[in-house]
Amino acid sequence: MKIIVIISDTLRWDFLGCYGNQWIHTPNLDKFAERSVIFDKAYAGSFPTIPHRVDLFTGHYCFHTRGWAPIPPEEETFPELLSKAGYYTAMITDTAHLLRGPYDILRNVNNMGFIKGFQYWEYTRKPLPKSQGDVKVPCSLDKFRFPKTAKMYPILAERSEDEYPCAETMRKAAEWLENNHDRDNFLLYVDTFDPHEPWVPPKKYVDLYDPGYEGEIVFAPRYDYSDYLTEAELKHMRALYAGMVTLVDKWVGFLLDEMEDLGLFGDAAIIFTSDHGFYHGEHGRVGKHTVLKPEDGWPLYEEVNHIPLIMNLPDMPKGKRCNALVQPVDLTATILNLAGVPIPKNLHGQSILPVLYEEKEQIREIAVSSGGPFFQYPQFKLPPHIKHQFVLSPDPKYVSYSTITDGEWTLIYATEGIPAELYHLPSDPRQENNIISENLEVAKNLHEKFYNFLKNIGTSEELLKLRRKL
Repeated sequence: MKIIVIISDTLRWDFLGCYGNQWIHTPNLDKFAERSVIFDKAYAGSFPTIPHRVDLFTGHYCFHTRGWAPIPPEEETFPELLSKAGYYTAMITDTAHLLRGPYDILRNVNNMGFIKGFQYWEYTRKPLPKSQGDVKVPCSLDKFRFPKTAKMYPILAERSEDEYPCAETMRKAAEWLENNHDRDNFLLYVDTFDPHEPWVPPKKYVDLYDPGYEGEIVFAPRYDYSDYLTEAELKHMRALYAGMVTLVDKWVGFLLDEMEDLGLFGDAAIIFTSDHGFYHGEHGRVGKHTVLKPEDGWPLYEEVNHIPLIMNLPDMPKGKRCNALVQPVDLTATILNLAGVPIPKNLHGQSILPVLYEEKEQIREIAVSSGGPFFQYPQFKLPPHIKHQFVLSPDPKYVSYSTITDGEWTLIYATEGIPAELYHLPSDPRQENNIISENLEVAKNLHEKFYNFLKNIGTSEELLKLRRKL
C-alpha cells in the first residue's frame, strides 16, 4: 500500500468549500473531496500543535499525561511500525515544532521524537533575512501576539509565492513522489505550518476577500478577547487568513496534481487533515488559546476543535460523506490497518475502515478534545541526557477546558468552579445558546461517559478527582 498523509496547520474545517463555506476559494481541496470520503465529525484530541501530532503518531491521547512534550523514546510511532514492516518512510515538513522544543529552548536539537521511524526526512523552511534598521510596522505593536513578529512584515510581504513554506514543502513532496512512486509500499508524511499566522499572503489573495483596505494590518494577532480590534480590522484579519487558506489550497492542489499525473489515485491511500482551527472573533475571541490570562482558560468550541478530514482510498465511492466520530488516534489505527500492519492492542484509537465498509456505524461514543489538566508547557532538563519532565500537579491559577461531544450534543467542561456549557449542534451549530440548565440530564450523561473515557485511557487518580462532579 502507498500511504500519503498531508497536514495543514491551523486550517479551519469550515473555511473549506466542501464543508459548506461559500466565500473562500478552495477549488483544489473541493475537487479532491468530490472523489474522496469527507468526514463531517472529525475532532482534535490533545490540543494544540504538538499534542495533536503525538496523538496521531502514537495512537495514544497525551493531554492527560504530558501535553506539549516530545514523544518518549520508548513509545513506538506508526512510522516506526511501518518501517519495521518493510515500508519506505519519508517526512517532508516546514513545521519547526516537530524538530525542536517550545520557545526555542532546544533549538537545533532534534529530540522531539517525530523523525524516528523515517528513513528519509527533510525540513524545507529556509531562514528569512533579518530586517535592517528601523522597520515601519503595519499596526500598533500591542495588537501582536509577539511584537517582534511585526518587524518581519516587509520581509514577509516581499516574498514571491514560490518562497512560502507551503509552496516549498509541496514542491519537495512532489519531487519525492516522482522519485519513489514506483515503490510497492511507502509512507509519505507531509506537514506544512501554513496557514498558521503570521498571515502575509500575496496581495492578489488578500484582494479576493477585502480589496482596498487601508487600515491597520493585524497579521499575527494577540491571542485575547477580540475587543482590542475594530470590526474593520477583524474583517481584514479574516481576509488575511482566508488568503493563506487559498494559498494552501493552490499548493496542496499542486501536489495532488502530481499524484494524478503519477497514477496514484486509485493506487494509494491519501489523507488530508489539520490539527485545530482559530477564533476570528467568534465567541468574542481571537486566537486558539490564552496564555496572557491563564486564569480565564478558553473553551474549545467548534471553530477550534472540529477539524477537516478527507480520505481518498482506492476502493471507496466518490464523494462519500461519513458521520462517524473520528479523532487523530483513530487515524493511527486506520493507517496501520491500511498497511496490513497489526494494530497494537493498547492503542486508544480504532480503525475507521469498518465504518467505511459499513460493518459498523460508529467506532466511538464520544470525541474528547482537551489541552490537558491546564495549559502549561513542560519543563526541560538538558545534559547529561536530554529528558523531559512534566508538571502535573493541579494548579488553581490555570483553568482547563475539555470538550466532549457525541456528534449531536457538546459539553464544554472545566475544572471545578467553572460553569459547564451544553450545546445542541443541529439547532445551534455556532454554539451561541448554552442550554445546560434545561438539559441537565443530557450533560450528566455526557459527563459520565467522559469520566469513564478518562479512566479507560489511564488518567491518574489525582486528575480524575478534578473531574468527578458536574
